[in-house]
Amino acid sequence: MVQPFAAQALMALVTASEVRRTAVSVSSGRPETARIPGLLQTEEYARAVLSETESDPQRVDRYAEFRLARQRALTDVTFHAVIHEGALHSHVGGPKVMRTQLLRLIEMSRLPNVTVQVFPYEAGAYSAYSQSFVIFGGTAPELDTVYLEHPTHSLFLRDGDQLDEYARMFERLCELALPPVDPESPPEAHRSRDSLSLIQHVMYTL
Repeated sequence: MVQPFAAQALMALVTASEVRRTAVSVSSGRPETARIPGLLQTEEYARAVLSETESDPQRVDRYAEFRLARQRALTDVTFHAVIHEGALHSHVGGPKVMRTQLLRLIEMSRLPNVTVQVFPYEAGAYSAYSQSFVIFGGTAPELDTVYLEHPTHSLFLRDGDQLDEYARMFERLCELALPPVDPESPPEAHRSRDSLSLIQHVMYTL
């Protein structure tokens, strides 16, 4: 029996949460069609995203609560996210929700264990952006896991060669992306385009 999408999504979230509990680092790569990573989402943004595929308000509430609860993991891991510029321009939930969400990105990047980079349009196409992926770095190499998110199902990869491939893909994404957000740097330090200036530019246009 094929489970409803909502049930599959919740099972994937639970499984990913269990993997995350054993992780010491999390690296997230998001494609053009993806959204802001769940660990960085505001409640309003999360609810708007979940409502796109779930019509039952009670399920939206349950999934949103679960997603927000997972964010507590940020206190225990090193988190590095590369987000495509397209996610910044997607008006999820409307201008007010997006403005608050972009401000959250800047606020979260102030945490010493969180790094946020934006992959700009001008960087062009890159094969790694054909799908979302998350790399969980475990306390030991054998615990490393790649999580692939799909519309109807999710995959967890633990093969050494596959892990190495995704690690190289993420490293390349970081090289192609704009320099990380550094909210503490003075304005004069932003003479060249970086992730912070791009997020601020999009936020001020909403």
